[in-house]
Amino acid sequence: MRRPRSSRTVCCPALKILVVASYGLLGGAELSLLTFLAHRPPDADVRALVVTAGPVEERLLEAGVPVWTASGYEGRPGPGDAARFTRSLDSLLRRWRPDVVWALGQKGALLAAPACRRRGVPIVWHKVDLSWDRQLAPALAAAVDAVISVSEGASLAIGPLRHRRVKAIVGPPITLDPGFEVGLDGPLTIGTLARGAPYKGHDRIIRAAALLSDEFPELRVLASCGPVDEYPDLRDELLALASELGLGGRVELPAWVPTAAGLLEQLTVFVNATYRDEHGFGLEGLSGAMLEASWAGVPVVAARGGGTAEGVVDGETGRLVDRADPELLAAAIRPYLRDPELRARTGAAGRAFTRANFAPAIASERLFAALAEVAQG
Repeated sequence: MRRPRSSRTVCCPALKILVVASYGLLGGAELSLLTFLAHRPPDADVRALVVTAGPVEERLLEAGVPVWTASGYEGRPGPGDAARFTRSLDSLLRRWRPDVVWALGQKGALLAAPACRRRGVPIVWHKVDLSWDRQLAPALAAAVDAVISVSEGASLAIGPLRHRRVKAIVGPPITLDPGFEVGLDGPLTIGTLARGAPYKGHDRIIRAAALLSDEFPELRVLASCGPVDEYPDLRDELLALASELGLGGRVELPAWVPTAAGLLEQLTVFVNATYRDEHGFGLEGLSGAMLEASWAGVPVVAARGGGTAEGVVDGETGRLVDRADPELLAAAIRPYLRDPELRARTGAAGRAFTRANFAPAIASERLFAALAEVAQG
């Protein structure tokens, strides 16, 4: 680990928190972390250890959080990597003596738990997704002192320990401007904000649009499709599918969008078509992008699974369908395309719901209260 880089000095802290972040890239969990830190208690002394290098390091420094960065832990760490990490973290815990370790994601919790046990430092696993749940969740919950879960659905895989280990349910904080809302009066457009991975269901959304195109011949699809190394050809395959289904130039799949707001203000309906693939990947703890859509006042249609049902009030802020099937999605989307009053009423309900439950100050207060409770034993 490199020596910590620091951009501030903290005096007389009430609570010393060491964040162990699994990844250095800016994914949804990392963006939520930065938002939580922007709303941390003024007397908290927070420092961070990033397991793999990336832009998160600079963003943490900008937030006034000193950072250590580990190296050599890309991919799945083996036993030798885990032992090396334990020795390094043990030294850090001995020198800095945090009151609690906040491990963001499975990788961070797995790597950090042995050293925390050795030093008697309480560790909280912040469970942000459902990856590797069958293999890891119960054992990892047993190895830590407490769990903060992004949703009730994400906590279920912990099993019998859930009622003893889960300290708090804290959904992703939404950072869109409190006054931001969309008009819903532009061209009829359905879409999503997602990376370009098959299990994000871009193809299901395109097929749903094709089923709706007879009634709504001008219907557009606008869905971000950020590049993912494992699926370099996915965007081209999706555009070919759109052409095959007769949607042609009515499907846009930008690889990068400057802001979530810029995409959301063009949507009539936000669609979350994520599904669990054959390898067990895909279900979301709770989609921040979906909540951003509700925050903006866009009706949401979403496939059940993971914690998704906790982010949609079915029949009020949108509609839930049993699975990411194009026919089910199309049937749920259709009423919002037909009825401007329904989508306006639904959008208003979504704005109220997300502001009451996922505003940054509200979510951050829950999270830091849980960390303090664990630290105090």
